[in-house]
Amino acid sequence: MDDRIKKQIKKAKQKIKDGEVVIYPTETAYGIGGDITDKKVIERVYESKQRPRSKGLTAIIDSLETAEKYSDLNSAEKRLVKEFMPGPLTLITERKNNVPESLNKDFAFRISSAEIASSLSQAAPIIATSANISGKETSYSVNEISNELKKKVDYIVDAGKLQRKPTSTIAEVSNSKIKVHREGPIKKQELEKHL
Repeated sequence: MDDRIKKQIKKAKQKIKDGEVVIYPTETAYGIGGDITDKKVIERVYESKQRPRSKGLTAIIDSLETAEKYSDLNSAEKRLVKEFMPGPLTLITERKNNVPESLNKDFAFRISSAEIASSLSQAAPIIATSANISGKETSYSVNEISNELKKKVDYIVDAGKLQRKPTSTIAEVSNSKIKVHREGPIKKQELEKHL
């Protein structure tokens, strides 16, 4: 990672700690977010993206220990985290009261394998949603992000053009079974082996 990116990460981490909203690269696309525990940040992300409140937001966190601060993980969920994270799995779990309900009725999270997103999540667990107006095209470079959205954030980490990759698998453990909400690189059968 070059010095320019390191400086951007340092500045973005401070912005996140200060309760501001940033655009940043993930392993799949550019995302928009900030501290998941800050209700104002959550509201700004919904408003900026024009995202319906009925669609919850997910989080990028830095570790299993952090996940346990925000969710009461059962043993099967812990096994899935240990086996598939960091990686392209978003796990839906029960939310603790220290996570605002406006984020999501549950706590959906992943540990990112992208160096920048992973580093930012060390400042605070961060909202992870695509940096686009809801329903519009996903952005793989800062140039592809609408000016309308760029004007509504406090900082942008520009890592150039990202390689297009499939979005994460979204799954939950329900009654000791895997329920997949979105197919991705990790298939249901792989998840079931670790229940």
